[in-house]
Amino acid sequence: MKKTAMKATGIILAVSLLAAGCGSSGGSSEDAKKNDGGKKENVTLTVEASQEIVNNIPYAFSEENIKAFEEKYPEIKVELVLNPDAQNTSILQTKLASGQPSDLICYNKVSAENELEIAKNCVDLSGEPFVGNLADKEILTAPDGNIYGFAFAVKTGGMGVVYNKDLFEEKGIEIPKTYDEFTAVCEKLSSQGITPFYGPFKDVWTFQMWTTSTWGYYAAKSEPDLWDRLNANEIGWDEVPALQESLEKAYNLYKDGYMQSTVLSDDYNSIPAAMSSGEYAMTVGSNTTVRDLLNAYPDIQFDMFPYPVYEGEEEYLTISQLDAEFFIPKDAKHIEEAKKFLDFMAQPEQCDTAQKAASFVPNVKGAKEPEFDDFEGRLYEEYNKTGKTVLEMNAYMKVDLNDLWVYFQDMFAGAKTPEEVLSAWDATFEELMKAKGIENF
Repeated sequence: MKKTAMKATGIILAVSLLAAGCGSSGGSSEDAKKNDGGKKENVTLTVEASQEIVNNIPYAFSEENIKAFEEKYPEIKVELVLNPDAQNTSILQTKLASGQPSDLICYNKVSAENELEIAKNCVDLSGEPFVGNLADKEILTAPDGNIYGFAFAVKTGGMGVVYNKDLFEEKGIEIPKTYDEFTAVCEKLSSQGITPFYGPFKDVWTFQMWTTSTWGYYAAKSEPDLWDRLNANEIGWDEVPALQESLEKAYNLYKDGYMQSTVLSDDYNSIPAAMSSGEYAMTVGSNTTVRDLLNAYPDIQFDMFPYPVYEGEEEYLTISQLDAEFFIPKDAKHIEEAKKFLDFMAQPEQCDTAQKAASFVPNVKGAKEPEFDDFEGRLYEEYNKTGKTVLEMNAYMKVDLNDLWVYFQDMFAGAKTPEEVLSAWDATFEELMKAKGIENF
């Protein structure tokens, strides 16, 4: 999940990570040998990711790290291929199926296991040197016991309601711990001319932070086997009242005037201007959203609290699955160069350099611990370190959720009720699971 204030629009392909131009393509790894002049043939190592991941996880794409890699291996140039968020999964699936993938792909761990079938499509890296540098191998281990990728960090932070802390203090508002308290806060703010909740729902992925968080909490605490039952076709999405409850509570905020009327015209990029204006008090987001706001407006206090939709939810922070994991497709042109890239990035000094882009808890032995600011440090100490976290719903899904996210937009457009959203998704989910050959569909 995850979401920063710099999202690109349209399709951006073959964008270099560095200002310098890229070297020419060098064909297969076997061709990257010394030529008659005694020099190695240039190789362009392509790294493919969504715009969202690149924006949200800047330490994984540090230009300083890339520059150091290219200096060590001057015959290798690194090129970043950026995909639009909504099409990223289908683009990667198509490239993998056609045998024409990039040399490295960056994706969320569990989603990669389900949506990209990495056990079938990617190189087993269990015996690579970088694995010995890992502080925690378990978090990178796939269900089959192998390690198929590398990620710089262990998971910290999470998702929740991002709010203007100064505004709350000015109005004497306490953080709500129940949905009734939440709506009471909204009413108090609204009565004073402040729009309580800013909905940047033009982008299909923004509202889903509400559902992946609240549904993740509900299942973890009330129905731990819910996702297994849905994935086994034992129950339908429209047969789970709690899911409809979450949608109804969100839609009621909009229907009751606690959100702006232009929710489907305002995108994620509009959050900084809206949240710094004093006209809005809360929005959807993550620790990355808060950090971006704090960096852009150092004179304003922003913070985050868990969604208070279900009883007890305020005590837990919903975290996304391990993100920004790098995989090497089996059909990649430059597998050996890609392995060199991962081994290089898994060194302590490279993790230390990456900390300059954004703080993270490294999964590499000998790397320095992060220097969190007060906000990130509080989240880490209160939730991540104490284990008061639950995993988001998205992590358990075996198919692309983009259609579900579009149905959420239909809800805010008045084209579907919350119940109809779940019924439509249940039918689509069954088709997607059947097309993927999942048992019982």
